[in-house]
Amino acid sequence: MKDESSTRRRFIHAAGASAVFALAGCSSDGNGSGSTEDGGTPTEGTGSPTATGTEDGEYVGPRNGDDLPEDPNPKDGYPPEFESVPEERNVDTDSFETLERGGQTIKLVPTDVAYYWYVRGEARFVDTRSESEFEVSHVFGSVLSPAGDGIDLPDDPVLEWPEGDRIVTYCACPHHLSSLRAASLLNRGYQEVYALDEGFDAWRENDYPLAGEDIGRVPPVRVINGKVPQRHEGEFAWAYHEGSDQREATPIQADGSYELRTKFVDVNADATVRVETPAYNVTGTFEELTAGTISRDGTVPSGDGSSGNGTANGTSTDDGGFDVRPFLR
Repeated sequence: MKDESSTRRRFIHAAGASAVFALAGCSSDGNGSGSTEDGGTPTEGTGSPTATGTEDGEYVGPRNGDDLPEDPNPKDGYPPEFESVPEERNVDTDSFETLERGGQTIKLVPTDVAYYWYVRGEARFVDTRSESEFEVSHVFGSVLSPAGDGIDLPDDPVLEWPEGDRIVTYCACPHHLSSLRAASLLNRGYQEVYALDEGFDAWRENDYPLAGEDIGRVPPVRVINGKVPQRHEGEFAWAYHEGSDQREATPIQADGSYELRTKFVDVNADATVRVETPAYNVTGTFEELTAGTISRDGTVPSGDGSSGNGTANGTSTDDGGFDVRPFLR
């Protein structure tokens, strides 16, 4: 439970803001406008993040590699208290870009603002990837609460948190899984949930605190491209590694195309992967599934660039709809 008496576990509000942060966006074109690559409809930010209260343009606080204090409560989603923290200021969360997931409007928090909340202990952090990825590296102090399987972990600590607490979800996609988990939490009654806009990779690149068995390891990116009938716009395509709990998701675009950018750990090109879409399911190796674009009927290109399933196999599932509700529980 959150210690309500601690000055390090407090929220900040937009009213009377003396300094305001606005979202530049993970896919910004430099003028504050956002991308719709993830199937959502981001709203436009109102400016650039301010560096007020920073040292050399960066926020005061710990960095990866520092001698970090021990986390006394690893299930609360907060980091331990740090000696050096930014000065208190207000954040205009209404300026954040948004997208729609599961009937909910998800606010995308910029990395710098999330870090400000993190260092001050003003948000709980939730890793929505798999246990395999979490064990390798994660945000120091965060907890695991995967998105996408429709069933909460038996000991998911998030379900014990007060519904009014601020929560930041994150993934590596940069915000496909995290936005789905954010929507599921909002649907459960949680009131202030944000998805980390630029994702876990941006947190790592900014050298913010990490924990795990091998925090220096950066998994390879393998891209699976495909198409489905255009009527499935806004629904999701998923990739599952058959030998572990790792998964990735991406929204289907207006033309029926999708791009699954997987960052699975300890998985090679010969690993078996299952792609699930509203129109078909396909199983093959990474090498097969990344050789070209999977067609609208689930045909996987052969390694020589011609059409044909090769050793991959698929089944049609297109019955006119795809029930996303299990992924938002």
